[in-house]
Amino acid sequence: MMKPLSKYVLSIGLLVTGAILFIVLSQMKTAPASLQREIQPPAVNTTPVKVHKGGFYLDADGEVVPYREVTLSAEVAGTVKMKAPQCFAGQYVKQGELLLQIETDDYDLEVKRLTELANQAEISVEELRLERDNTRKLIALAEEDLQLQRKELERILLLNRRNVATESDLDTARRNELASRNTMQTLQNEKLLLNKKQVRVLSEQQQIAAELKKAKLDLTRTEIQATIDGIITEDLVEEGAFVERGAAVVRIEDTAKVELHFDLQYSQLQWLWQYTDAKKPANQNLSASSYELPRLPVIAVLSLDDASYQWEGRLARYDGAKVNAATRTVPCVAIVEERTPKQISSQEPGNVAAPPALLRGMFVAIQIKINPKNPLLSVPASAVRPGDRLWIFRDEKLATEHVDVVMIVDGQALILAERAPVNAGDEVITSPLPMAIVGMPLRKAESNAKDFAPTNRAGEKLK
Repeated sequence: MMKPLSKYVLSIGLLVTGAILFIVLSQMKTAPASLQREIQPPAVNTTPVKVHKGGFYLDADGEVVPYREVTLSAEVAGTVKMKAPQCFAGQYVKQGELLLQIETDDYDLEVKRLTELANQAEISVEELRLERDNTRKLIALAEEDLQLQRKELERILLLNRRNVATESDLDTARRNELASRNTMQTLQNEKLLLNKKQVRVLSEQQQIAAELKKAKLDLTRTEIQATIDGIITEDLVEEGAFVERGAAVVRIEDTAKVELHFDLQYSQLQWLWQYTDAKKPANQNLSASSYELPRLPVIAVLSLDDASYQWEGRLARYDGAKVNAATRTVPCVAIVEERTPKQISSQEPGNVAAPPALLRGMFVAIQIKINPKNPLLSVPASAVRPGDRLWIFRDEKLATEHVDVVMIVDGQALILAERAPVNAGDEVITSPLPMAIVGMPLRKAESNAKDFAPTNRAGEKLK
């Protein structure tokens, strides 16, 4: 009986306790409503759109290539009698230095033989001249004799008509006149033959003189000399070896200047084409200027560890006026005539030795200075969003604009002002937003943080 009674008492006690609590709580004052937190618009960092002043550099990677490489060949056949100490690969030689000497005995004998023939030809010409002079004198005497015989014949004819001279005397006079004419004709024929003989002898003399000149030239060609100042890259023969005419013996690389071979993208070439458009004639579709590059200054930069070295050159030409099928770029060539660095940049210049010259195969950074004709605007590269869009802080709201970025230079994205949907002074947002909705309210941050550095290399068009 006690157990059910205790259950009832406990239940009644709980009900009474709950009722008391309800009354107490209901008589308390109503709690104040929670204050609504004021929602602030997102804070953003902004920077103004600026007018880009001055030019910029087009960047490319290039390789050093020799301006020219001359191959010296043996112009005569023979045995190499002497090889100079400087005639080895890697040696520097000057124009005119003797490198190889070919055996000269055969060529000396040929010069002597032709010299004797030339002397004999000279004597033959002199003999012929004397013969012609004697023949002219004999012709003059024969002419006088013929005149006398004709006068004698006329006198005999006159006497014969008067029956003073006999027929025998007349025949004798006629025979003498005929003999004089025969002698005259013989001398005239001999004169003609001597004239023809003179032409032949003079021709032979000229032929011998030409052969003698060639023999002397071959004799001088036994000495192989450097034709340019430069470095020997290959020595192909040794002393005592026999070389045929036309065989390559030495290769020399010209050190007066070097070429830089590099590729440019179409977007970079457009900046160069603005210089050549003015040269194109209005009445022709194609001209020489269509295949020329402007002679703009070029800087080649070689970086070694913490030091960089610069050489100045000029833009020269297209490398074949073709497009690289693999990279879709256009090969170009620049020429550098300075072989030693003009400017050195180093953290410890006193401990760094500059390279003595640009060497074949070096990889260098190419910079081409461009002064654009059209005005440009610049914004931080970090402000360019995917799809080449800019977030604009306009009337404390978000606006977006699509822009054509033509180049990234020193962390700044360049935009053509004439086609840009923004103007100088417009506020561009550089900080990120968790969600970008056009027209959403924004506010400027109290202190704009610095723009983070872009990953794009300076001088490249934004992808």
